[in-house]
Amino acid sequence: MLPQRGRPGRLVGAVAQNPRLLGIGLDEDTAVIAEGGGFRVLGSGAVYVVDGVRESYTNVSEQKPDEVMSVFDLKLHILSEGDSYELESRRPVRGRTAS
Repeated sequence: MLPQRGRPGRLVGAVAQNPRLLGIGLDEDTAVIAEGGGFRVLGSGAVYVVDGVRESYTNVSEQKPDEVMSVFDLKLHILSEGDSYELESRRPVRGRTAS
């Protein structure tokens, strides 16, 4: 399930305009806890991390209001409760599994 209310497009658009930054989107009933050099996910929803550092093309700066956005070579991570994300390496880390 993706975030609601057009959030994926807005998140991607923001990262496309600023590809060195990470875009982080949270579902309702979801939070991130800052830990060391990253964060951990809590809650029943998901956290979406959009990384544009390797973006090779976007038409966002020349996009007309009625034109569809194009963005190439973005990386998307979808994290659930217990997963974490390391900011320095820009890598997700799998959460604990239930025993």
